[in-house]
Amino acid sequence: LYPCPKGSRVHRAFVKSSGGKEQFPFLLDPNTGMSMYESSDIVNYLFQEYGERSKPTFGILESTLVTGWVPTIIRAGGGMSLWNGALPNPPQKLLELYSNSHFVRLVREALCELELPYILWNTGKGSLNCSKLKQISGSTQVPLVDPNTGIQIVPYLFANYNSNRC
Repeated sequence: LYPCPKGSRVHRAFVKSSGGKEQFPFLLDPNTGMSMYESSDIVNYLFQEYGERSKPTFGILESTLVTGWVPTIIRAGGGMSLWNGALPNPPQKLLELYSNSHFVRLVREALCELELPYILWNTGKGSLNCSKLKQISGSTQVPLVDPNTGIQIVPYLFANYNSNRC
């Protein structure tokens, strides 16, 4: 994932050069050469190209208002604009985020505000990624706070990828 917050210095230019405009979400599928905008078009494409059925399960597209816009409004647009202390260049290696629930939203918002590209590993129950997460962390829960070290994921991101740090 390449976050493109308002004020982005890196990834918005790529989207504009690849698709012709700065509109999000933008999907670029290197397997087929397909690129597209619009959430509903992307969801339909993914089900047609990679799903066993040609149409998504009823409710996926219809739930966009509840799952997308309502939380954004409640969080006052968290994750939508570039943070003024974000580093000008992304780290050399992509960060990796393991996600199995909506509780990861705050971390995704922080990654977006800092314009940090990352690999998203979906860790649904029984998935191979779930087993990988358990090997790495000893748990299948996405750790937001480590009680042994006191490290909180969101403050850690801002402390380590901040141009204003001392």
